Amino acid sequence: MIKKLLTRLTFVLLILFAGLCFQVNAQKLGGQQVTGKVRQDNRPIGGVVIQVSAPGMPMQTFASKDNGSFMFNLELQKEYTVTFVQSGLVSKMFQFNTKVPADQSDIIFQTEFNVDMFQDVAGVSQNKSMNKPVAKFSYNPTYEDFTYDENYSKQVKMEQDQARKDADDLKKQQDRARLDSLNKIWNDSLALAKERESKMLAQKAQEDSLLRAREQARKDSLDKAQAVAAAMLLKQEREKQVRDSLARVEERLRAEAEAREKSRQDSINHANAEQERLRLQAAAREKAIQDSTARAELARAREDSIAKVRTEAEARSKAEAAALAAEKARQDSISRAEAELQAKEKARKDSLVRAEAEAERAKLKAEAEAKVAEQARLDSIKQSEAAAKARQKAVADSIATAVAEAKSREKAKRDSLLAVEKEKQAKDKAVADSIAKAQADARARAEAETAEREKARQDSISAANEAARLQVLAEQKAREDEQRKKKEEEQARQLAILREKQIQDSLTSVETERLKQEAADKARAEAEAKQKAEQELLAQQAREKVVQDSITAARKEKEKKDEEERRARAMAEIEAKKQLLSKASESSGSVNKPKEEPQAAVPKIRNSDYQEGITDEKIEEKNRTIFRTVVKLKGEANNYQKIVYNWGGVYYFKNENNITQTLFDQELKIARDTFHK
Repeated sequence: MIKKLLTRLTFVLLILFAGLCFQVNAQKLGGQQVTGKVRQDNRPIGGVVIQVSAPGMPMQTFASKDNGSFMFNLELQKEYTVTFVQSGLVSKMFQFNTKVPADQSDIIFQTEFNVDMFQDVAGVSQNKSMNKPVAKFSYNPTYEDFTYDENYSKQVKMEQDQARKDADDLKKQQDRARLDSLNKIWNDSLALAKERESKMLAQKAQEDSLLRAREQARKDSLDKAQAVAAAMLLKQEREKQVRDSLARVEERLRAEAEAREKSRQDSINHANAEQERLRLQAAAREKAIQDSTARAELARAREDSIAKVRTEAEARSKAEAAALAAEKARQDSISRAEAELQAKEKARKDSLVRAEAEAERAKLKAEAEAKVAEQARLDSIKQSEAAAKARQKAVADSIATAVAEAKSREKAKRDSLLAVEKEKQAKDKAVADSIAKAQADARARAEAETAEREKARQDSISAANEAARLQVLAEQKAREDEQRKKKEEEQARQLAILREKQIQDSLTSVETERLKQEAADKARAEAEAKQKAEQELLAQQAREKVVQDSITAARKEKEKKDEEERRARAMAEIEAKKQLLSKASESSGSVNKPKEEPQAAVPKIRNSDYQEGITDEKIEEKNRTIFRTVVKLKGEANNYQKIVYNWGGVYYFKNENNITQTLFDQELKIARDTFHK
């Protein structure tokens, strides 16, 4: 009986225990399941951190999936704060009050909503409304489910929308200011680049013009030299005819001598042609040397070569044959006369006419004397035959030796043709003496007169060579000055590029500092964040003003430097034109310089003479034309003047200050656009 009682009691206890366990399990099954999606611009975003916190409980962290969905469970009878956090986006906060009646604690409630997130623009996350919960969920006994306070959510949404609108407006203003600043920097850079390009094009056109003028002058000089060479060849032909007429009356014994003489003349002509080819090569090489930017180094090398050639020329001057030296000296005289022909064409022509007249008279006189002395020469031919043969053999040997030496010295002569001019001038008299000794006794008086004429011609050639040397030195100095100016311009351009890069770097650093400051401000309290945002805005405006001031100062400095360089180049070009015109006037006998007018003071205006708006005027003066535009705004007048001189000079002024054409055109365009709006 007791055993049955114990069994029944045990069974009752088991039933009570099972019921208690069932009640406990039912209580644990109750809760709130939250689901939904996170979106941005109606597109799901993943990786959003979901922070769930409640008093007295550790914070739980979840993350949205790639399709933006999320799900987490909340226990009942607690108060939760759920925050959605993503870098670069404004955080969203929700509050859940999961307290329910006791008879509802075993129910699993389901709540579903979507979270729309947006970019943190212009520090909008620091706004007070952004730190409020966007929705508050709680149990509603009427619906026996969890709902949220719609009025509260609408109020918060209105506040946040207004904050976003204010932040968007501030962002647009900042972006517009930054874009305006960058556009201004870009436009200034483009203007400077275009101005530099136009200056370079103008300079290149000027250089091309000078090169064409120099090349034309060189061609004219070559043509004149060829004409002189043709005249000299004609003179040689006449001398050959005189020799042939004398040779025809000689006996058969002179036949062999005439053949040798003809062979000698052919060798001389061949040597003349070779010298002409070398002269043309030297002229081409001189042009290449003039175009080279390393003329200083070549000049030093040429001086060393001159010293070496001078030593070699002095050593072998005595060994050169009389006939080859005479012909070679005549060709060298033609080469040296080229510079004289460029500078004193008319005087040289007159001198050439007088020289030809004197030569003709001398030839006639020589022919008469040759006829008188013909009989005497015929008598002395037999006696001088042996000596003539010996001299002719010596001449032939010397010619062969000279030709061989000329071939071996060809390369050295190419580099030293211009350097041996002075040394050859000193040898002209000795060459004339050797020519007089080599000819027959009957032509002694004619050769003496020829030597006197040659001496006078050499004196004129020496003077021309000195003038040519001075001209070469002047051209070399001008080229060195031009190279120095180009180097200075390149340095200025590199400095401008460096300054522009520094400005860009400063802008980049300012922007980076601003972003860092905004990121740091997000973690601070509301009052401090608002105050910091205002301070940051003021600081940003101050930095942008500093950057703008630095850009303006750099632009003004660059414009000032460009204007100084432009004036320096203009003065150099004017000076070069003066020298070129002076040289041209010396060669043509007429002076035709452009009359350069001095730059007068800029005419002033009176504000009372002009009405409000834009007034255009054109003033004709004796030596210039003034195009004036007066811009008068609110009683203040600015005077823009473009002064064009008759000789080609153009200058731009604002009031009494000289400015560039680009700045002149830009400011006038802005003024006209302002009044036409």
